[in-house]
Amino acid sequence: MDRSNAWARRSMTRRAFVQGSGAVAGASALGLSGCSKQVHTASQPGAPALAAPLPIYDRYTPLVPIRAHVDRIFRITVCLRPFRAAGPRMDVEKVGDKTVVHNYGHGGSGWSLSWGSATIASQSAMQAADGSLDIAVLGAGAMGLTSATMLQRAGAKVTIYAKERAPFTRSSRATGSWTPDSRVALASAVAPGFAADWEAMARASFFMYQSYYGLPGSPVEWTER
Repeated sequence: MDRSNAWARRSMTRRAFVQGSGAVAGASALGLSGCSKQVHTASQPGAPALAAPLPIYDRYTPLVPIRAHVDRIFRITVCLRPFRAAGPRMDVEKVGDKTVVHNYGHGGSGWSLSWGSATIASQSAMQAADGSLDIAVLGAGAMGLTSATMLQRAGAKVTIYAKERAPFTRSSRATGSWTPDSRVALASAVAPGFAADWEAMARASFFMYQSYYGLPGSPVEWTER
């Protein structure tokens, strides 16, 4: 009996069994499926070229069922996204002897547009302050903190009034993905100049987030989605 052939047959049988089991399915979901699915390009002259490897987001890998039972939930978080059909409110209003600069209603784009909208709001506040450098900011979420930061950089003395601070603010419970057009407005309800304002906010905010890329602690990083 050829012992080497017998060993090869047993090895192939075990490999076929493991590849068809849930163990490989779990490993594939974690990116650990090994060499069995790798695609190689033909190296012989004149041989037809094989298909190039698919991008990571187009590759098929079996998904392991999630045990989503109520007794496995350890925390529930909820965030508010004050959507306005006409887009964020960023106008200037006189209330008594105070000037109020509004900066809210960004829907699902609050984190993404925060630095851009803070740039506009801080500029409006500095113009309305008429020489005064004492400015109050209401709220310590994404909008409040970025606005306060931009005002400080402009030379203002800022006082933040907030009911809650991080990590208890609603912004701390929201995602931090780059989604500047996520439920930010309805096309049928926006003012004629909204598109230009939105682009200005998106560009300014994206530029600011880029400046945080690569810093210690990875405050901003690229992920494949």
